[in-house]
Amino acid sequence: MISSKIRIKVQSVRSVKDQEGGECFQIDFVEVRQRPPVMMMSNPDVPEEISQMVVQVTKSFQNILPGGSRDYEQMKLTLIMTGEELESFRLKPYPNQLYGLTITDGTLSFAEA
Repeated sequence: MISSKIRIKVQSVRSVKDQEGGECFQIDFVEVRQRPPVMMMSNPDVPEEISQMVVQVTKSFQNILPGGSRDYEQMKLTLIMTGEELESFRLKPYPNQLYGLTITDGTLSFAEA
């Protein structure tokens, strides 16, 4: 049995009409992933202590500056459901809400994170 767990976030919730004119909700989810660590190379001619200091200062600036977040988002899933379908799925989504999505044997399971 193969199982996959994904951390997702509600990006947007919109009211839309289906093909028959019924009221539905369109929910866009993005996957939240951790950014891989950045490898830094230093000049071999520079003493080790100075190289370590430069690496630490650079990491500090990356954490302070905008866009230096450890997470990034990737569009993952869009659901279009009626109010009844949302209730039966036990979803009450609002923007920026985090869920754990588990995919197992063709089923999707949402759990609030």
